[in-house]
Amino acid sequence: YNNLDLGSGVEALMLRIALPSGTNSIEVRLGSVSGTVVGSCTINSTGSLSNYRTVPCPLNKSLAKGKQNLVIRFTGSNRSMRFNWFAFWAKDTEQKIDEIQKIQSNNVNQGSPVISISGRPIRTQNLLPTSSQILAKSYGLWSPGKTWECPKWMHDTYLTNGEDGKVYPTWHPPVDFNPETNTYCTYGHEHGDDPLSSEVFNIAGMPAFGYVNEQLATNNPSNPSVHRNEDHFGHKVLVANNWQMFNASNTSLIKSCDVSLKLHMGTHSPDALVNTAHEMFASGKCDGLEPFNLKHFALFGAAGEFKEPETSLCNLSTVNPGIPPSPTNQPYGDAHRAIPTAGCYQRGTVDQKTADINSRNTESWLTGFAGKSFYFKVANPSRFYDPSTTTKINRTVNSCYDPAHPLSTTLICEETLAAGSKVEWDDPRSPFRGTTQRETHFSGLAFSNSANSVIYTDAYGRNARISPAPAQGITFMQIVPREGFKYDVNSAASLFPPRDYSALGQNGVRAPN
Repeated sequence: YNNLDLGSGVEALMLRIALPSGTNSIEVRLGSVSGTVVGSCTINSTGSLSNYRTVPCPLNKSLAKGKQNLVIRFTGSNRSMRFNWFAFWAKDTEQKIDEIQKIQSNNVNQGSPVISISGRPIRTQNLLPTSSQILAKSYGLWSPGKTWECPKWMHDTYLTNGEDGKVYPTWHPPVDFNPETNTYCTYGHEHGDDPLSSEVFNIAGMPAFGYVNEQLATNNPSNPSVHRNEDHFGHKVLVANNWQMFNASNTSLIKSCDVSLKLHMGTHSPDALVNTAHEMFASGKCDGLEPFNLKHFALFGAAGEFKEPETSLCNLSTVNPGIPPSPTNQPYGDAHRAIPTAGCYQRGTVDQKTADINSRNTESWLTGFAGKSFYFKVANPSRFYDPSTTTKINRTVNSCYDPAHPLSTTLICEETLAAGSKVEWDDPRSPFRGTTQRETHFSGLAFSNSANSVIYTDAYGRNARISPAPAQGITFMQIVPREGFKYDVNSAASLFPPRDYSALGQNGVRAPN
């Protein structure tokens, strides 16, 4: 295999092997069949020719580095072995840059990214806010957590002005070009789709991450106990253009609608175990109808509790972690947050646990917004609820190293074990990054007639009126159609395309994300 970029060192090759019986041996050389040996390993039986496993072959990372030709030699005499593929983690390389966002869907005309990464510096410190600008409390929270990540100042150049005139953080690509080093760097987290790819960007604009949280604090300056604080990582943007929706009263009336969403959905911390209020924006327009632009908290069930994943034997509808929600006065609303639990993984027979492991490891949130239901689903959360820990969470990747855990037998855990040294929860090599959106969809859009296109609500989108009432917390401006409408969409037709925003682990995105 010629001209492979091994970066600053590869700890192990991951080999996809089937071996019905016995053992076989492998060696890895540089350059040619007689080149320097950089690794060797013994392959044990996988049980049958149809039973493939991903196994590690350790390498000398001080030799297996840089641009190299690799030779994989099967030196044993066992000819029954089948070799499917190999892979490796090359330290300090960026092998794919945001490529995942270029994938188009047959169901939804999803926009491609429009911020190019062209191999030249595109961020300068002149883009930072001036000393006269007022900063929101959500601005500037992020700092690089790994030595290879982009510098903080670059991240802080991605900003937008909120409706209150303050400076807020906003969407950015996961990978950027660092003018200080003249190389690519990663921010280690992602925020979903590029808002500029939305056909209603003129309505939505760049999302001001933390805007609703900021207004809640502004309305209650002397009472921090009712403030809501959400971290930077969890803000996710979802864009869908040209959705075909039908009139709820006359299904023959079809409209094409464009929708841009922003939700704070953190699947890495204890926050969602007890907090039902999460910042959400929804902007859009249907052909021939007036636009909408909503910004308030979405509610996902009751504060102080959550439910287990909706799958076989995981039927606990109320799990109370014993952590106080913040704030404590969050109202009940709409449906649920379904989160993986330590107990759910282990219920049933071995076959039942194995068959259901993917659904038991999936996190799904359901809420009402813009008059209808919105359903969000992440297939690779980086944490699950574990009542035996002080934080009430455990790291999903740790399950790969527990032979008694059902996840340990999955392909992604086999690849994790074959990656070399132990993979920690915040390592880009961990497949549990909170990056894979799957089966996210909504049921429709519904608005009542309004006397004005501009209305004001409280932080939870309630108590609407045509003028603000600060004493009652009604200060959140919403744009709504004056002529109401109710349009539905078949759930299968409203699916956001499934995608992994970590580019399958190749753009440096990691937990927390």
